[in-house]
Amino acid sequence: MGQPPHDRETHPRTRVLLVAPDVIGERMAGPGLRFVSIARALAPHMHVTLAAGVDGSTALDEEGRSFDVAYYTERSELEDLVAATDVIFCQFFDTHVARLANEAGVAIVYDLYNALPVETIGSNRISGFTDEEGKDREYSELVKYFAFCARAGSYFVTSNERQRDWWLGFIMASLGVLPSTLHGRKADEIIGLLPFGSEDREPESVFHGLRGRHGLESSDFIVLWAGGIWDWFDAATPIRAIASLVDENPHIKLVFYGTTHPNASIGEPATVRAAKTLADDLGVLGSNVLFLDDWVPAAERENYLLDADIAISTHQDSLETHYAFRTRILDHFWARLPSVVSRGDWFAQYIDDQGLGIVTDVADVPAVAAAIRTYALDEAMRAATIERIESIRAHWTWSETTRELRERLTIGFSSIKRPRLDPEETIHPTEAPAPAVPSTRQLVRMLLVRSPFGPVLRHGRAVVRQVSSRQRRK
Repeated sequence: MGQPPHDRETHPRTRVLLVAPDVIGERMAGPGLRFVSIARALAPHMHVTLAAGVDGSTALDEEGRSFDVAYYTERSELEDLVAATDVIFCQFFDTHVARLANEAGVAIVYDLYNALPVETIGSNRISGFTDEEGKDREYSELVKYFAFCARAGSYFVTSNERQRDWWLGFIMASLGVLPSTLHGRKADEIIGLLPFGSEDREPESVFHGLRGRHGLESSDFIVLWAGGIWDWFDAATPIRAIASLVDENPHIKLVFYGTTHPNASIGEPATVRAAKTLADDLGVLGSNVLFLDDWVPAAERENYLLDADIAISTHQDSLETHYAFRTRILDHFWARLPSVVSRGDWFAQYIDDQGLGIVTDVADVPAVAAAIRTYALDEAMRAATIERIESIRAHWTWSETTRELRERLTIGFSSIKRPRLDPEETIHPTEAPAPAVPSTRQLVRMLLVRSPFGPVLRHGRAVVRQVSSRQRRK
């Protein structure tokens, strides 16, 4: 249930409402983990409430937790939470409630840490559609949603400079900044940087997640793929690389963890099934290439990371790659794992510049095999890479990555003038239900069924059913 409105006079600190876009609880994917981590980092400096309305969220038990958690199931409960805050921080947010927030003078900060339109346009499936007409329609609705965000938001955050340039162009083209609203602001005063972060604490192994289990021995050299396998990744290249190394070194093992998403509507993607088939065809499935189907709880992932020797992340050459920010790389840094990555995205350039791993061309099986072989045989090189990782780790902690947002929230948004929102605008013009439905319908239609944001899909459908039921009873 939503919490009752706080008395503004008794809470002098800035009150921030983080609206989680995904499941929060014991088993969280990237979006849920991001919002919990940001709430934790902001809480010492302001009054923070994390709002959880996505189906499947569970109690968030943290010893000494310094932020509130509010669970909601109805729009009215979300409206109550908005009425009791100064700033909303969100990714996907009910557009009707966003209008109310604008009218009440509550600032909205949109979290654009993923250039989702770029990611979506090349996807194999968009909102369940695989035909060109359906994908074009759903992509258009997604773009309309972000165009609304561009005008409703007082401030935005994203992951890196490439994304900031892309989003700034999008916001300007969507009339989110006008000559009358610019007021001399610079690019970083419109869009700040808030990349994914790593834990401020040191990782500690409580149990062995890999070694001594799954057929893995203490003497094995473990290459870890630390995350899901989505459309834009390339799991085939490291599988082929491992298969080429088996005869010379049977102790080199590749492990994929978290291949089955905690959201049942996503489950095991087709890309995972294809990877397993390839490993089976090459005769390495279950011996040198292992898939751990269960989603690793966020609080336990260090037990798996610390059992690995190096980590790998390879992708396809695509538009998505150029603007991507591979959040799993932060876990590589946190666990001091040298990275083997494909060229093309922001982190590949960073890893190459800082000497934090080996960067190969896309789909270059011999180069990936050579990189793995080098780290397996050259302990001095691996140690030198780990030493360089040590020098950059502090820069990527959540306390550091949230610094720009904390400073912006301290300054406030009273001086920012937003473009006027058209009260007649609808995000999905092909629908004409009662006023309470369009924004929820828009959220349902725009989300990728197979994306990390998938849990919102089920929640949106539940809300639509609830609203329709109430209308029939009237």
